[in-house]
Amino acid sequence: MITDVASFAKQLKEEGIEVARKEGEIILSQARKQASEIENGAVESAKKRISEAEDEIKRLRQRSEAELKMVARDLILDVKRRIEEIATFLLSQKASNLLSTESVLKEALSELIKNQKQGRSWDLALSQATGKSIAESVVQNIFREHQAEVRLVEGLKVSGFELRDPKGGQVIEVTELSVAEAFRKIMSPDLEKLLDNPQFPKETNG
Repeated sequence: MITDVASFAKQLKEEGIEVARKEGEIILSQARKQASEIENGAVESAKKRISEAEDEIKRLRQRSEAELKMVARDLILDVKRRIEEIATFLLSQKASNLLSTESVLKEALSELIKNQKQGRSWDLALSQATGKSIAESVVQNIFREHQAEVRLVEGLKVSGFELRDPKGGQVIEVTELSVAEAFRKIMSPDLEKLLDNPQFPKETNG
């Protein structure tokens, strides 16, 4: 009987140990699983935060680059505008001097009139400075040579002249301003290409 009790006790002990061992393994497995899930979650969370940070850095870089390009473009446009203003001013001065000489006026008027339909009547407006350099008789002769009539009028405030067809409404302006503007328009595309050229010298630090 004692032996049976001892055997029974031993059996209970062994079964208890086995049950405890299995329960322990289950608990340990669950703990490992939870730890793995926590670790994976932390890794994924970290990856997500890193990805979001990289996207934000990329977005800020793109915005900064766009803003820098706009600033650079504005500076280039400002330089272009200033160059055009200086060139236009210098050209207008040169044109003013040339359009105040009799030889240039005679040649310009003759070239214009010979390319117009014969028999037309024109009003010719001269500035005060231009009018002094060419006699009315000379003007009349130029128009007569091309079978045209002319009437001198006043009112032009810049050097040069302005031809008006009182019937057809056509106006041909050859003044210091129109000549300078024509040169500016010709120069502008080439100037823009020059300033847009990547080899155009840029200011550097140091």
